[in-house]
Amino acid sequence: MASNELDSNIPVFRGAGHLLRLIADLVRRPRRRECPEPVRHRGVAQGREGLPVICLVSGGDHTQLAKGISYFLSHADPRRVPHCLHDLQAGSPLPAPESVEAVRRTLERLAQGFARSVHGSDGRVRFRRFGLVNWLTQAGAAGGSPYAGGMEGNDHTLLQGLREREFRRRRLFGLLRSPETELAVDGKVPWWVWLFAVHVFPLAWFRVRRGLGREYRWLLNQPYLAPRDPGTFIGFAERLTAPHHQVEDPEQLRKLMVNAFLEDLRVAFRRRLWRPRTARRTAYCVALLDGADADNCGYPLLQTIIDVRNETGAFDPLLVISCGAEPPAEGTRIRADWGHSSLWELADRLYGGWRDTFLHQGRARNRAPWYLPVTVPRLLPPSDESHELTRRLEVAQDARLRIPEPPLWARRVVSVAAACGVVVALLGAGGLILSRESNYRQAHCGLHRFENDADTLRTAETGECIGVARNGFTFHSPDPLLNKTLRTVYAQNARAEEAHRAAPERPFVTLVHLSALLSVSGKSTGQLAYGREALQGAASAQSRQLRSSGAAEPILRLFPANAGSGMRFGTRVVEILEGLKRQDPSLVGVTGLDQSREATNRTIRKLTAAGLPMVATTLSADSLVRQSPMYFQVSPQNTREAEVAAAYADHVVGHGRKKPARQVRIISSADPSDTYSKTLSDDVARRFRARGFTVEKTSFTPPPPPGADPSSDAPGPGTGDEALDGESGIISFGGDVDRQVPLDKLLSVQHIDGAGKPTQAGFCGRVGGQKQSSWCPPLEAEKGR
Repeated sequence: MASNELDSNIPVFRGAGHLLRLIADLVRRPRRRECPEPVRHRGVAQGREGLPVICLVSGGDHTQLAKGISYFLSHADPRRVPHCLHDLQAGSPLPAPESVEAVRRTLERLAQGFARSVHGSDGRVRFRRFGLVNWLTQAGAAGGSPYAGGMEGNDHTLLQGLREREFRRRRLFGLLRSPETELAVDGKVPWWVWLFAVHVFPLAWFRVRRGLGREYRWLLNQPYLAPRDPGTFIGFAERLTAPHHQVEDPEQLRKLMVNAFLEDLRVAFRRRLWRPRTARRTAYCVALLDGADADNCGYPLLQTIIDVRNETGAFDPLLVISCGAEPPAEGTRIRADWGHSSLWELADRLYGGWRDTFLHQGRARNRAPWYLPVTVPRLLPPSDESHELTRRLEVAQDARLRIPEPPLWARRVVSVAAACGVVVALLGAGGLILSRESNYRQAHCGLHRFENDADTLRTAETGECIGVARNGFTFHSPDPLLNKTLRTVYAQNARAEEAHRAAPERPFVTLVHLSALLSVSGKSTGQLAYGREALQGAASAQSRQLRSSGAAEPILRLFPANAGSGMRFGTRVVEILEGLKRQDPSLVGVTGLDQSREATNRTIRKLTAAGLPMVATTLSADSLVRQSPMYFQVSPQNTREAEVAAAYADHVVGHGRKKPARQVRIISSADPSDTYSKTLSDDVARRFRARGFTVEKTSFTPPPPPGADPSSDAPGPGTGDEALDGESGIISFGGDVDRQVPLDKLLSVQHIDGAGKPTQAGFCGRVGGQKQSSWCPPLEAEKGR
C-alpha cells in the first residue's frame, strides 16, 4: 500500500505524529522479559514497569479517532498488530453499566477479536480460561447452555454440558461422535470398538482433563470468589452458573472474568524455548474501546483491569486505549497541563509525568497511577487549508508502524528447520538405537540386551548360537525333545536354588555341560538326539542330587552350553565361563565335551588355564589325556577300543568253519584336525597287525548326509528310535588320583543283520557281576595278578 493512501486513512490533527509514535513505542514488544522497551524521556532511555491505560479525550471525534488508530495498527510492517475495536455504545438494549453481563459481553467481544485468523497463527490468541468462565456464567441462562441450574442435585447435567463443550472443541471427538460417523463405525467394527471409541475413551479423557487440564486447575487456584469453597471444581462451577452467580459479589465476579481474560493473554505471550511462536509475538495486543463513558461499562471495565493488575502484580501484554468525550472521573485528577498541554510535548512531558507518577505511586495499589489521559485536538477535515500541511509535517513520517522482527531462532523458517532437524536427529538417534539394538540382537542370538541370557550368548560366524544359557534359552533348537530336556534342566535349577536357600549348609555346586551339538546349524535329528541324551544323563544326575537330603550331599545346578559344530568355538565359550566364574564361585567344573578334534584340544587347554576341571562323557582319543592334568573322561581310550576290535576279529577268523583271509581295510577321515579318526585308525592298524592281519588304510572325505558331521565321535543317524538300550558299565579309576581314564570300561560288540536290527555279539569290560566274553583281552585290573 502506498504511503499516501495509508496517510489518507489516518486522522489528521495537531500532534497526531506524536500520538502515533507513543502508541508504536508502547505496542512494540522487547526481545527480553515482558516489560516494554525503554521510552525516550528528554533524550534518555527510561525503563517502565507496565503499560498505561491511555484515555484519549476527543469530544465528538472519538469514533473517527478510534477507527484511525485501528487502521494504523492494521497496516503495521511487516505484520498487523493484534487488536480489537469495540464500540461500547453499540447494541440495544444496553445492560446496566456496572453489571456483570455488560463486562462479560465486552470481554467476549474483545476475545473474539483477538482470536480472529486475520491476525495470523502467530498473532491470534486462544482464550481457554475466559472461554470456560464465560460458558459457566451463561449456563442456565435463557438462550445459554442446556444446563438447568434451578434443579436440585443437578451437577450431573452441568458435567454433561461441560463434556459436550469439550467434545465440540476437539475435532477428533466431534468426528467420532457425529451421527454419520457413529452409524458408519457401528456397522463396520466390533461393538466393543464402537463402545470404546465413541463412549468410553471420550469420557475417560474428559475425567482426566477435568482433573489435570490447565484451565480447570487455574480456575480453582485463582484468587477471586473464594474458589476453594466448597473445595471441588464442580461445586465452584455451579456457583458461576446462572442464576447462582447473581447472589455472588459482582465486583469479585467481574475481577474473575477480567483475570481469566488477562491470564490467557499472559500465557499466550509467555516465553518458552519449546514454544517459538511466543517469541514471534513482537507486538502487544491492543484493546480499542470507543465511546467509553459513565453511561456504559467502559469505565467499570477500566477500573477492573487496573484492580486486577494491582492485586495480581502480573504484567499483562495488553495496551488499553479508551476513546471518549470525557476522561474517567474516578482516580484521574485533572492535571495542570490537561487543558492546554501541547501534543508536541506529549512524549517528553505527559508520558514522562505518567511514568514518574507510576514509579512513585504504583505500589499504593490505587487506580490513578495507571491512567494516561491525553486531550486530542479537533480533527482537521480534508477541506481545511492546514490539513495537507499538518499531514505532511506530523503524520507522514509516523504513519507506518514498524514492528520488530522476531529473533532469528524463533522465525518460522528457522523453527521449521529446527523442528525438522530435531525430527531428523530423533529419527537418526532412533535409527541408531534400533540399528545398535538390531546389531546387538544379531550378535547375541536374537536376544535384546535386557533378556537374561543375552550377555552370555554369542552368534558365531557360522550363524550358530554359542555360549552359556542360564535362564531357559534353547539355542534355537528345532528338536522338541531337546527343548523339553532343556526346560527340565532349567526347572531343576530353580529347585536347586530353592533347596540351597532352604539348606545353606549343603554344598552348592554349578557345572557347565559343554556340548557341540545343541545348535541348529543343519544338524540331523540323530545327532540332536545324541546331544539331548548326553544332556539327559547330566539332568538325571542333577535330579538324583535334588532327591538327596544329607547335609554332605551337594546340590547340583547345571548350565547348558554350546561350543558350535566341531567344538570350533570352544575357546570363546571358555572366555565367557571365565567371567561367570568370577561372578559365581559355585561354578566348579565342566562336563560333556564332544568330538576328539584339535578344537577340542584347544578348549581343554583353555579350560585348564581358567582353572576349571572337566569330565568328558564320550571322548576317547588317546591324545586328550595329554592336554591337561585336569581332564578326565568316562569313555575308554581308542587303544582299548582297537584292542577289543582286533580280539573279536581274531576270534571270528580262528573259530569259524570257513577260514577267511586275515585282512582288514580301515577307512578313516582325511581331515587332519580329526584327532579321533586319526588316533583310532592308527590304534586299529597297530592292534590288527599284532594279531597277524594285513592292514589296508584308506582315507577320504565322504559327503556328509544332510545335517550330519562325519567327524563326530557320536554315532550317526542310527545310538534315534533304533538306539540300543543298555548300561554304560562301571566307571572306576581304581583309586588312582592321577588316572584320567576309567579302568576296564564296558565295550559292546554289536552285529547288524540284514533287517538292520543290532544284536550283541559279546562285550568286554565290567558290568554288574557278569563276566566278559572269553575272547576279550584280559581285564586291566587283573593284569597285575
